[in-house]
Amino acid sequence: MTKGIKVLCNLVDIFTQKTSKPASLLVFFMMAVTATEVVARYVFNNPTTWAWPVNKQLFGLFILFAGVYTTSKSGHIRIEILYDNFPPKIQYIVRLITLAALICFMGVLVWQGAWMGWNAWVVKEVSARAFRIPLYPFKLLIPVFAFLFLVQGIAVFIKSED
Repeated sequence: MTKGIKVLCNLVDIFTQKTSKPASLLVFFMMAVTATEVVARYVFNNPTTWAWPVNKQLFGLFILFAGVYTTSKSGHIRIEILYDNFPPKIQYIVRLITLAALICFMGVLVWQGAWMGWNAWVVKEVSARAFRIPLYPFKLLIPVFAFLFLVQGIAVFIKSED
């Protein structure tokens, strides 16, 4: 691997680490929102209109970060009982097929997510529920994270060739 590609892969890893670790704190915000809703609903008999829509958006954001972070750690599921018993050449072919699937899936997600995010931005889309939370910022993040997921997946593939 050339030095430039190695530096680029390391930059992708650093960016993923620096953004994903603080994003893991979103779990605490989700817990606080849930606890607030439970207390409001069962103690004061006055449920909120905002807790579940906010929690849903926070969870979506958390999942976007978690997918990229898990990829950076090669933590996604594979059938290791089979994969580990393959000869190195077959393992390489399996990694190539996986990379091709990742490129296809994430490419479509970037493309369609950008289209969906742009449309949401243009109309300033908000939730149709009682609490009208803006949806367009979250929809705009989908193609951004899909692209980051794609770049991280390529970086993991390149590093596995070392």
